[in-house]
Amino acid sequence: MNNLNGLSFHRLIVPFSKVSDMVDFQCDVFPDLDAATDEQLKQYSAVVYQREIDTNGKSLDIIKKYHSLGIKVIFDIDDIWTLPKSHYLSRLYEIHNIPGQTVEILKNVDLVITTTKHLASKIKKYNKNVEVIPNCLDHEDEQWKSNKTKSEKIRFGYIAGIFHKEDISILEMPIRKVLRHDINIQFVLGGYNDNEDYRYYEKVMSGGTLTDKYQRVYSLPVHDYGKAYNETDVSLIPLQSNSFTECKSEIKLLEAGLHGNPAIVSDVLPYNIFPKETAIFLNNNDINGWYKAIRNLSKDESMRKEYAESLQKYIEKHYNINKWTQIRKQILQSVLA
Repeated sequence: MNNLNGLSFHRLIVPFSKVSDMVDFQCDVFPDLDAATDEQLKQYSAVVYQREIDTNGKSLDIIKKYHSLGIKVIFDIDDIWTLPKSHYLSRLYEIHNIPGQTVEILKNVDLVITTTKHLASKIKKYNKNVEVIPNCLDHEDEQWKSNKTKSEKIRFGYIAGIFHKEDISILEMPIRKVLRHDINIQFVLGGYNDNEDYRYYEKVMSGGTLTDKYQRVYSLPVHDYGKAYNETDVSLIPLQSNSFTECKSEIKLLEAGLHGNPAIVSDVLPYNIFPKETAIFLNNNDINGWYKAIRNLSKDESMRKEYAESLQKYIEKHYNINKWTQIRKQILQSVLA
């Protein structure tokens, strides 16, 4: 692993640190696995790669090397490997034939771990040995302990990384409609960086004018970004629906839930696998529906509390990181047997 990003944090660092806490498991992180010698590698029973092994056509050679040393290769993947043309990485994927390389990796590794049943169904075409371990958040991590700042306004937040222009555009007209009325609401944009994408996000979230009905929260490090939710009371989770986005994980609902936020969310995969009582699910084209949901939640504290508690209970039951750590341990033991 060459750098720490949200993906590495949620799929490798946090879950494997939990596994490593168990007395019978040792997990180490190699900043550059390719630089490790055979003698260094031989002490390990398995190696876990995330999303890619090599982008220069050497993945199969690397897998064969591990197998020759008696090391199992586990591949963790959380996104579909074919991208829509509109995706910012689509040209790079085409140049390096990432889809073709990924398929070959899937065919040759010993185990694939992924985030959702839907994505697992795509993977099983190439490797039947697939296990689903959803993204989970560590409720003991300070960034997921709710500590709301005080505000006289009801704050509706969109917390997201870069490259979500198509998703946030869903909110543009509903927010403009809300801001035409004198409602005690503030819209919050979390994760802000000064670039073209975030300036567009800000235009959407502010209705085009920076007033006290809008708040900017700057980007935080991956081990702290959850604290941005302390500036929000309700989470807005828009997502366009296509073959790529439907294979993403439910993590935005988990983030909202651990911070006690009710959520207004697109009625699409991966979110609509959650029960209807856990959030307000809306069609992306239903401008009036998004508008009414925002207005209703802003006025009704009991409604906010009801949705928040329902979401929290569902997450606690189905996305408990300690439960999934035990399952991960069992899966690793099985592949290493």
